[in-house]
Amino acid sequence: MGTTRRQLLMGAAAAGLLTACSSTDADRHGPGESASVRAENTLRVRTAATSRSLLAQYDAVLARHPDQRATLAPLRAATAQHVAALSPARKPPATPPPSPTAAVSADPAEALRALATTARRTTDAQTAALVDAPPELARLLASVAAASATHAYLLTEGAAR
Repeated sequence: MGTTRRQLLMGAAAAGLLTACSSTDADRHGPGESASVRAENTLRVRTAATSRSLLAQYDAVLARHPDQRATLAPLRAATAQHVAALSPARKPPATPPPSPTAAVSADPAEALRALATTARRTTDAQTAALVDAPPELARLLASVAAASATHAYLLTEGAAR
């Protein structure tokens, strides 16, 4: 076997080893996944559920106050993206159950204040989850928390302007 062919075979073997070493825990583990992958998935399920609750409230307010669509539609769309991003990769995000519009205030300003309160609670929950999150998920959670804080601002102080 010539030197060039041997080098090619060794290079291919090394590339295979590097690929195997660089795959994520999720790629390597199926039903017997590692504790760290299970913990991350649990955290993702919990934080996605928090954002899903906010999404359901957006839907309820929009159902009760369709005249708020121009203000709320972009915020709702961003929250739907948060749910999708936080959901574990192997599980598609569940659609939120329809929220009763009776629970939404008939006063649009009050409905927006309640929505802002939920956005602040979402911010707090996502921020608290940072402590237990691995680095990549922590960055995502920080971004989602910042976005939720921005939603709360836009629904209160931003709406007053």
